[in-house]
Amino acid sequence: MELDQPLSREMLDAVRPVPAPGPVPDVDWVDHVEADPIRALESFALGWFPAEETESAEESTAAELGDLPPPLAAFHRLARLRPALHRFHDPVLKQPKRASGPLGDRLVFAVWHGASMDWSIPWPPECASEADPRVWHTADPYAANPETTLEEEPLSRFLLQFTLYEAMNAAPYHARTYCMPTQRLDPLWSMLRSVPLSPFLPTFEAEKFFVAPGLLARVSSDENEAVVTFAALHRGTLTPLLEHGFRWIASWGASSISTEGYSEDPPF
Repeated sequence: MELDQPLSREMLDAVRPVPAPGPVPDVDWVDHVEADPIRALESFALGWFPAEETESAEESTAAELGDLPPPLAAFHRLARLRPALHRFHDPVLKQPKRASGPLGDRLVFAVWHGASMDWSIPWPPECASEADPRVWHTADPYAANPETTLEEEPLSRFLLQFTLYEAMNAAPYHARTYCMPTQRLDPLWSMLRSVPLSPFLPTFEAEKFFVAPGLLARVSSDENEAVVTFAALHRGTLTPLLEHGFRWIASWGASSISTEGYSEDPPF
């Protein structure tokens, strides 16, 4: 059931009041991205995802963590503390899989959209002492001649990229703008902090990550046009974005309806 005319902001607030967000995760973890990306990943995950009953080491994965590169072993240890990391739509695999490809033998540690693409590392390691291996991205891995490219970020930083992307997808509240002139983003820079990582999925949307307390954002832009996606744990964290007057494609959440095609005033 859809409304022919969107509710006014006043009526919407009366029908569905926006609660105060309460305590929200901070963004101090960004300070560690350059020097210690795994520490940054751990700090982000422990703050963003609530603690819950954890599974035992024997049940969490059959992979011997000591045999994995340190960043991947650290990710699996973190997932024992925050099992939500393994409940993403496209999670890092509990059981990495051996495979071969154009660049050689590899260990697949994450897949995408029903294995339409995957990410892997050289396996066995190219250098026994290499602690942070390069990451291969393979499109359509089951094709006769799959295309494999090298990710810009090494494994430790890629795992942070991947987790931020999936955490946004899994968040209960979202908002996405229509394409707009890039200069319209200028007011956001006073509230958003850039995460110093290369653009994620550069051959697709090439999105850069930004954060604010309790808020994650992805920006896909060039010199002329930009699209911004926001994700939050609380609807009240998104509400101040209304002040910027963006035109919204959609917003949705645990307690709200889909608003595909919504225009000036989304119901968050």
